[in-house]
Amino acid sequence: MLELPRLVDQVDAMGEEIARRRTAYAKLIANARDALHRFDEVNDDLIAKIERAKSQDSSWRGARPLGDRLDARIIPDAAAENVSLIAVDGSQIYPDRHGPALYYLINTGVIVLRQGTGEAPIVATRPQLFFREEDIYNDDLELLNSQAINDQRELEEMRELAHWAAEERKHWGGDLDRLILALTDGPLLTWTREEQRGEERARGQARMQAYLRALADIQATGAIPVGYVARPRSANVLRLLHVAQLSLAEIDKAAVRASRYQALTDAALFADLRPNERSALFTSTAQANEADFRAAGQEIAFFYLNVARHEHEPRIARVDIPVWAAKQKTLVDRVHRALYEDAEGSGYPYVLIRAHELALVTYQERREFESMLNIEVMRRTSEPLSPSIKEELKSYF
Repeated sequence: MLELPRLVDQVDAMGEEIARRRTAYAKLIANARDALHRFDEVNDDLIAKIERAKSQDSSWRGARPLGDRLDARIIPDAAAENVSLIAVDGSQIYPDRHGPALYYLINTGVIVLRQGTGEAPIVATRPQLFFREEDIYNDDLELLNSQAINDQRELEEMRELAHWAAEERKHWGGDLDRLILALTDGPLLTWTREEQRGEERARGQARMQAYLRALADIQATGAIPVGYVARPRSANVLRLLHVAQLSLAEIDKAAVRASRYQALTDAALFADLRPNERSALFTSTAQANEADFRAAGQEIAFFYLNVARHEHEPRIARVDIPVWAAKQKTLVDRVHRALYEDAEGSGYPYVLIRAHELALVTYQERREFESMLNIEVMRRTSEPLSPSIKEELKSYF
């Protein structure tokens, strides 16, 4: 039971702290925007600072500009067009030590919206059940943690996008003039965990290669993979602006890590974008992006986009696309416009909302699945499955 009266003093202190932070952060954002304009031109000096920062701290996740200006603001001239939007999302049931059986489940939901055809959207789901010992335990015979299952879900989502992108291009008879966007809810960039060792690390690297193959398969169809992050928490550009304000001699590992913009996000930096306006293009200096993804021809770029309709209500999203697509300005404009149009009304792409609804596994559905499993086990063994006493007691509250 949460006794709210006992939190009054703490809530008061928390409110005061939030107000203090807002004032301090507003000053820092103003400083960062000033730096964005002061260091607007991408020149050899700025590039040298980026290279120096990366050489001093290989884990530095800053930003590399793809264009010649950091402070670019673009509203596309591209005319409205009908495109095919494919969106995927996934959900999961994690292994539960207190549940009736050890397993995990990944459910992916897909929607294909063919604008301009008048056709109802195509929707599909793909549930996958993992229950064998090699599926649910790691090398130390511990149950897989949530991060490992999230990684597997990301891979399954990208494989689904690749499958449906191929089907959609086939539907259009291979016509490459039809723009096909393959959207996922979240960033395109993934990576192996540095703490992984032995066979676990090998499996992580195998997953990375499978993920990159799925991206390449999407590219082969002429479709554009897009990662859409509705509430981005990344700060790659702010880290770049911190380094830009240092002299080359000052840039060492400690200085790189002691960013003056700690706790701030790029979304706050770009909250002054006008409706339907995007930022300049950047790439992340993350090791996975500059090693695995670049080697596979799938290096990821990003820009920030205000999908709001009104000046006073910015809705800043981060949009990830491969560099091979980002280098085509007219193509970036077309991606930008398609996302902005599909987000009309809710401020979030409609197809991603629907994909989430399709993928979601509710508590009731989980109970029905476990009931179905229990019937099957009883048919074979005459002994029912049962949860732990702790889990049973939860049902009384």
